[in-house]
Amino acid sequence: MAQALLKAVLAGEYQRGVQLFEALKRPGAQDFRWGGVCYLHLSDVLKARCLLLTAVAKGDQAARVDLATCLRFKGEFVAARAQLDALDVDQMAARDAALALREAAILEQQCGEVARAAALLDEAWSHAVGASPLVQSAVAQSIALVAAHQGNDVKAEAYLQFAEEHANAMRRVYVLLARAASATYIGKFGDAEQALNAAGRHHASCPLAAALLSYRWGMWFYAQGQSQQAREAFGQAVRLAHEQQQPETEFYAQLGLTALATAVGDEASERGSLARAKALVKTPRAQAYLDWRLGAALVRQADLRGLERLNTALGYFQTSGCSREMVWVLLHLTEAHALLGSPTAAHEALREAADAHVMLGGQQHLTLELSGLARTRQLLDTLAAHEYERVLCGPPGPTIPVAEVTLVTLGSPAILVNGQRVRLQMKKFVEVLAFLLKEGETTLGTLQTEVFTDAPPARSKNYIHQVRHELKRLVPGLSVPYDTTTQTYRVHCEGVHLTWDWQQAQDVLLSSERDVMLTADLNVRNFLQDSDSEWVETERERMSRWIVRVGLETMDAWYSAGDYAKCVKLAQRLIEIEPLDEGLHDFLIRATAQVSGVSAARAIYWESRTLFAREVGHVPPLLDTLAQQLQQSH
Repeated sequence: MAQALLKAVLAGEYQRGVQLFEALKRPGAQDFRWGGVCYLHLSDVLKARCLLLTAVAKGDQAARVDLATCLRFKGEFVAARAQLDALDVDQMAARDAALALREAAILEQQCGEVARAAALLDEAWSHAVGASPLVQSAVAQSIALVAAHQGNDVKAEAYLQFAEEHANAMRRVYVLLARAASATYIGKFGDAEQALNAAGRHHASCPLAAALLSYRWGMWFYAQGQSQQAREAFGQAVRLAHEQQQPETEFYAQLGLTALATAVGDEASERGSLARAKALVKTPRAQAYLDWRLGAALVRQADLRGLERLNTALGYFQTSGCSREMVWVLLHLTEAHALLGSPTAAHEALREAADAHVMLGGQQHLTLELSGLARTRQLLDTLAAHEYERVLCGPPGPTIPVAEVTLVTLGSPAILVNGQRVRLQMKKFVEVLAFLLKEGETTLGTLQTEVFTDAPPARSKNYIHQVRHELKRLVPGLSVPYDTTTQTYRVHCEGVHLTWDWQQAQDVLLSSERDVMLTADLNVRNFLQDSDSEWVETERERMSRWIVRVGLETMDAWYSAGDYAKCVKLAQRLIEIEPLDEGLHDFLIRATAQVSGVSAARAIYWESRTLFAREVGHVPPLLDTLAQQLQQSH
C-alpha cells in the first residue's frame, strides 16, 4: 500500500493518493509525507501542513522540503526558509537534495534575489541529473522561470520543452502556464493561447493551479488591450486565490486590476485593489511591484510622490536583476516626467528604457504597458525613423481573433462558428476533436484504439484524414496537424478562439460561486450522447464522480454555515447522478432534519435504506448510525 501511495504521488494522481493514505492502518513517516503532498496539491493546505509536520516529527527530515512548499503557498516565507535551513543537503538523496535546493531557489526568486535563485538552481540541477526524470522536470521548470524573469526567453523555452516532456499531469499544467507567460511577454499570443487552453483542459488534475490559470488569462487579455475580458479573468483569479489561500497569486491579480483601473482613471476601483494588495505584501519583490503600480496611480493624479515610488521600484529591479520589469518601470517614469513637465528627464528615461529593451534582445511586447501611457506613446510617435529609441515601438499589434468557435459535446454534437451550426456529415467528427482536446498530443494508434474500437485500422486512418481535411474546409483557422517528429496529432488554432462546452461546464463548477451547483446542468450522461466508445463512458463516469466530490465539498461548507435548505436541494440533484453515494444520502437526511424536522428526516432515511437494500443487498453502516442519532433526537 505504501509503495502504491508513492506511485500515485509520482504520477500526479493525488485524489487516489489521498484514498490510499486514508486506507493505511499504521502509516509511517514517509506515508505521512506523501499523504501531505497529495492534500497540498488538492488545495487542502491545512491538512497537508498537519501531515507534513507529523512526517517530520516521526523522523522524515526530507518532508521539510514539502512543508516549506506548503508554507510558501500560504505566504509564510520566513517559516518556509527555516524548514530548509534545518536540512543538510549533502547528506540527502539526490532527489530530495535537488528538490530542497529548488524550493530554496523559488523562495529567493519570490523575494527578488534572482541571481541567488539562479545559482541555487544550478546546484539543484547537478543533483537532479542523478534523480528521476520527474525531478529533473521540476528543476527544469524552475530554471526556465528564473531565465524568463531575467529576460532570457530562449533559455526559458529550452528548459520548458524539457520539463514538459518529462512532467506528470500536475507538473505539465504548471509548465504550460509558464510557457503561456513567456509567450505573452514576447507577443506570441497564438502560442500563449494554445498553452493556456491546454492547461485549462488538464487543470482538473491540478486544482491548485486554477487561480494561476485565471491570472495568466488575465495577462493574455491585458497584453492585447482586451480590458473587459482581462478584468473578468483577474477578478476570478482573486476569488480563487483567496479561496485557496494563495496570497501571492491574489496579490498579482489585484495589481492587474489596479493597472486596468489606472489606465481608465477609475479611482474607486484603483484604490480598492491597491488597498487589498498592500495587505498581501510578503516580500521585497512584491513591495517593488506595489511601488510601481502605486507610483503609476499617483502620477496619473499629478502627485509628485508617484515619481518617488517609481524610482524606488526601479532601484529594486535594477539591484535584483529583474530586467523585464526595469523596462516597464522606465516607460512609466517617461510618462511621469512628461506629465509632470520635465521633458528632458522624460527623454532620458526613454533612452534608458531603450537600452534595457535592447539588452533583453528586443523581444518584449511592450504594448503590455504602453497601451496605458498616452504621453509616452506620443513621445515615441514624434521620433524620426533613424532615432535609437524607436526600438521601443516594435511591430504593430496582433489582430483580434476572427471567429468564435464552440465545440458542443453536451447533447447533440456540433461545431458552432460565431453561433452558427456547421453542417457536419461525419458521425464521429466532433468525437475525434473532443478526444484530441482532452488528451493533447495523440498518436494514430491511440486514436484508432480509443475512438474507432471496432473499425479496421485502414478505414479508421482514412476517417481521421477526412476529418482533418473537412475541418480545414469548414472552419478556417482550426486544424489537426500531424507532427512528424513526435508522430502525434493535436488541435491547433490560428486566428480563432476555441471554446469547449465540456471544459466550460467544469470551469463553472470550479468557480468560487457555490450557488452555481443549484442551477448548473449536472447531467453529464449526455456527453457525446450518441457515442458508445469506452473512453466516452469512462469520461462520463469520471465527471459524475468529480461533480459529486465538488458537491460534497460544497454541502460541507453550506452545512457549516447553516444553509441547510441548499444542502437538501443539491443532495437531491446529485442523488439523481449517483443514487448509491452514501455521503449524499447522509447530507440529505441530516439537512432535512434541520429544515423539516426529525420525522421528515426519518422518512427520507427509510427511502434511502430501501434503495440500498434493493440495489446492493445491504445498508451502509453510516445510515444505521444516522438512524440511531435520529432516534435519540426524537
